Amino acid sequence: MALGKLDRYFIANFVQIFAKTLALSVFILLMQMVWKYMDDLAGRGISIWRILELMGYWSVSILPMAAPIAVLFAGIMVYGQWAESKEYAAAKAAGFSFLRMLQPVTLVLVVIGVLMFFVSNNFIPVANYKGENLLLNIARQKPTFKLKPGVFVSGLDGYSVKVGSKDENKIYDVILYDHRERGRGNTGVLTAPEGEIRYPEGSPTMTLVLRNGRSYADVKESVRQERLRHGAVSTTFDSMTVRLDMSSFILGDLGIIQRTNEYNMLTINQLDTSITVLNGQITQRMNEVSRSMRRKLGGWDTDRIDAASARGEDWKGEYSAWNRIQPIHRYRATQSALNLAQANRDYMRQIGSELEWRNQHLARHYLEWHKKFSVAMACVLLFFIGAPLGSIIQRGGFGWAFVASVLLFLLHYVLTMVAEKLGRTWVLSPFWAMWGPNLVLGPLALALTVWAARDGQFTLRLRKAKR
Repeated sequence: MALGKLDRYFIANFVQIFAKTLALSVFILLMQMVWKYMDDLAGRGISIWRILELMGYWSVSILPMAAPIAVLFAGIMVYGQWAESKEYAAAKAAGFSFLRMLQPVTLVLVVIGVLMFFVSNNFIPVANYKGENLLLNIARQKPTFKLKPGVFVSGLDGYSVKVGSKDENKIYDVILYDHRERGRGNTGVLTAPEGEIRYPEGSPTMTLVLRNGRSYADVKESVRQERLRHGAVSTTFDSMTVRLDMSSFILGDLGIIQRTNEYNMLTINQLDTSITVLNGQITQRMNEVSRSMRRKLGGWDTDRIDAASARGEDWKGEYSAWNRIQPIHRYRATQSALNLAQANRDYMRQIGSELEWRNQHLARHYLEWHKKFSVAMACVLLFFIGAPLGSIIQRGGFGWAFVASVLLFLLHYVLTMVAEKLGRTWVLSPFWAMWGPNLVLGPLALALTVWAARDGQFTLRLRKAKR
């Protein structure tokens, strides 16, 4: 199809609004994630470049949520503006029907859908892989050490430190509690009117040089004597040096990989391989359990029982297990049987929980596989809801478009989340869990498109009702 001037105008207008809306959606969702993980990021001595790197990974990972709402918003706003400014009427007078006006933008949607699938399959797994590992490593870092005047700082190699005031590397009115011996509390106290702190950046050791101070230490006695009384020794000193191990406060390697092969870190081909492996593991585990239970419950004299049954004899009498046990041992045998039955019941419950977990893990892989395709289709579907709705309402302002797109997207999002949770437990199959919301909103998109193609206008009906 050759693109005319009007087609290029439609495409340029839509792409311009879509790009702005996509950037706005990514920013809003990104800020939501930043606030969510603020406690894991603040006060840990992480460089701004590492934070920006993590936000870059997050920006890629939220594209499947940002792109559909951007398409919906752009569709409502663009076609609403055309209808409100009478451009739609002018285009119709030039021979462009509503369906004809959708054609050039549909080509853009096909490109957006293909790009979304490419991003979901190639970029998002890498972003999730690096982003989750980076966030996990950042969260495990201890907060940056700060010696605040008037506040006790604990966790310093078995010591608690408090300073009255601080002037660069000079400290005053120092109190140092020694609680290195577990279960005994504070076994010693150091006080000094002044001192000096030496802590080069990145050093594993912090040195406190205390001057003109006093120390108090408990006297170690036998357990019996300790029950009767506690003693303490007080000494004075001109200068004392205390070295504290600060290795736990040193920023570790944030590039360490701790999580791999998660379902959201795999491409389509990797998911196929992983699904095959998981299905094989479930089958193998079920076979192992079956063989184990056959060994536990086997060993009966079935040949004689079968022979007695073939002769028409009552094998329950002569060949029953109860008759083969001496009366004196029957109570013990009964208790052993009960214990064995209870053990087998507990074992099967454990196996049931294990297989439930394995099936849920498998379901997440299936859901992720279908999600890569359903997200691309959601962009197309929501456009065919937004564009007709904007044409019907004939309102193209930012406020109306924003409210309508948010409400419609929330409807799609809630349906997706509910269906996905049902799919994780196999209440719904992964296919219907991922494609169900699109199929539910499909008739709405079709009805709105048909209504707009027939020049349906909600505003005109309101005016007629007022008259």
